[in-house]
Amino acid sequence: MSYRHLFLQALCVLCPMVYAMQPGEIAQLDQELQKKAAYDRQKHHRIEQIRQDKGLSTYEKYVLLFEEYQSFNYDTAFNIVNKIIDEASLLGHPDYQAQAELKRAFIYLSSGLFHESVGVFSHIDPSRLSKEEKIYYYTHFARLKYDMADYVQGDLSYIYTTEGNALSEKALALIEPSDTVLYWSTSALYKLKMRDYGRAIEQFKTALSCSTITEHEKAIAYSSIAHAYTLQNETEIADSYLIQAAISDLRSSTKETTALALVAQRLYQSGDLQRAASYIRQAMDDAEYYNARHRQLSVGRIMPIIEEEQVETLKHTNHFIAFQSSMLYILLASLIITLVILANRMRAIRKAQSTIQTMNDKLLETNRIKEEYIGTSCCSMSDLLTKLERYERFVRRKAQEKRTDELAVIPNYIDAHSCRKDFYKQFDQSFLHIFPNFIRDFNALLREGEELTVKKNELLSTELRIFALIRLGINDNDQISKVLDYSINTVYTYKTRVRNRSDLDNEAFFRAVMNIQSF
Repeated sequence: MSYRHLFLQALCVLCPMVYAMQPGEIAQLDQELQKKAAYDRQKHHRIEQIRQDKGLSTYEKYVLLFEEYQSFNYDTAFNIVNKIIDEASLLGHPDYQAQAELKRAFIYLSSGLFHESVGVFSHIDPSRLSKEEKIYYYTHFARLKYDMADYVQGDLSYIYTTEGNALSEKALALIEPSDTVLYWSTSALYKLKMRDYGRAIEQFKTALSCSTITEHEKAIAYSSIAHAYTLQNETEIADSYLIQAAISDLRSSTKETTALALVAQRLYQSGDLQRAASYIRQAMDDAEYYNARHRQLSVGRIMPIIEEEQVETLKHTNHFIAFQSSMLYILLASLIITLVILANRMRAIRKAQSTIQTMNDKLLETNRIKEEYIGTSCCSMSDLLTKLERYERFVRRKAQEKRTDELAVIPNYIDAHSCRKDFYKQFDQSFLHIFPNFIRDFNALLREGEELTVKKNELLSTELRIFALIRLGINDNDQISKVLDYSINTVYTYKTRVRNRSDLDNEAFFRAVMNIQSF
């Protein structure tokens, strides 16, 4: 057993009251976990009712669907946001367009795309917003700054927190006293970031006492109270509120959450490995269902530790069984039964180790792909900005020289067709750098004589480029068409045509594509 495990076990023995969780509260959480599928069915039923409601306009329907999906499933919520934006543009209503942009900023924030969220917030002029939209803008922009502060350290964290506090102050100045839940939650978060933990806890409890508070709002309040108590080293009280936060997340079918993962971590520290492993798996299932990368990574950091401890516990249990078996050698029948149990458990250990290794390999592969594409994207963005700055200087110069007739001639370096070709080339080079054997491995899935070929001076053909995006996890035809500037029908036609060249069925074919290995 590693020194880390020995230290944690010793700490649990020496300080049992610090990590002890109330059995009654854990039992309540177990009961709610058994109702998880029922709560999700209720969520899907509400969603279906909205879809079938003929009394709603298209815009209203999209807004209600977004509210259901925003903490339930990121991919669907993101697609709905795009539809809201399109519908708002079609209607031409300024308030609708502002609301659509605010929702896009929120979904970026929820998924951990902080840079994209900052970009949307920064392009919104709050002076043009209605009072309600300003409150939404300031409260969510403040939350973005606070989340950014949590992910960095030192002076930068202090700067982000200070900016978040300034935004919270603007929001509180606009919120009417009648908006009790919103006011007290916003004020409590502000107090928490100001390190006034006592007032923060008091105000979050005031928000919880409001009759209009929703289960999702309760989860946020409970989780924040737990965080405040943890910062004051009152871990036992924090655990109680953390469990309540996890229960409210279950009741509201919230998948974008870390409460259950934190409960699992506390149970691991207290030695309840079986329940901790069960909770962390369910937390990972929620994170994968919501599909926010930063949540998956957050839970993923806890999961291997708990799984490893389970493996260590099983190993020591097996050693004890082996020792007992040697002492009871004369009881042949008991020895045989014990050996069978031992063999089964050893297989379980190997299977658990294999699962952990597979998950670690996937995380490493994801990190490699992410790092490669971050670098490539930065270079591409820098090149594009250089061209735009050059074109801006060109336009200004022509305008100052009053030679506006020459503005009709677009410079070669800003030509959209050339930019598109450059994008294809850069994408192909980057992708083949990460997946150097992609063409060979992909053609191996096709029938002999029907492999895809690449023209001279090309790296990837149109068909291969489509399946390259699919390998990167972009499966939606609409998204592929936007990335490659093809029509949806063209994407569908190419996918179907290539798929028909394989002897694999549809599901097996796409699963094989996703299993193509990187470098």
